[in-house]
Amino acid sequence: MPVLPNPRHEAFAQARAKGEPCENAYEDAGFVPGHGHASRLVVQPHVADRIAELRNLQTELDDSRTQAVIATLLRVAKAAEAEATPATLKEIRLTLIEVNRLRNEMEIDRATERNKIRRGD
Repeated sequence: MPVLPNPRHEAFAQARAKGEPCENAYEDAGFVPGHGHASRLVVQPHVADRIAELRNLQTELDDSRTQAVIATLLRVAKAAEAEATPATLKEIRLTLIEVNRLRNEMEIDRATERNKIRRGD
């Protein structure tokens, strides 16, 4: 989806995608706060779609960064296997624990993001 033609709607969508509360995003976009207008704007299909798209893009960027860290940690662990000293084995174990923690964190973030999109937050 391209950038929204209305710059204030785009600014609102950008702020919501970054996690700003509705009323704050509405005011930051240049609208006069109050009267429940923010809650009406956030459910308009073009705005809701744009927010979901921006959140998805952000999630993909975060995932790719995390995936790069995981890949690097796994390469370090693999390279250290050749030494097989007690200290190296301990570092490999700690590295693999960190990889598992990062993967779990990614799954939690994805689930949280899916729930936000479903609720319309």
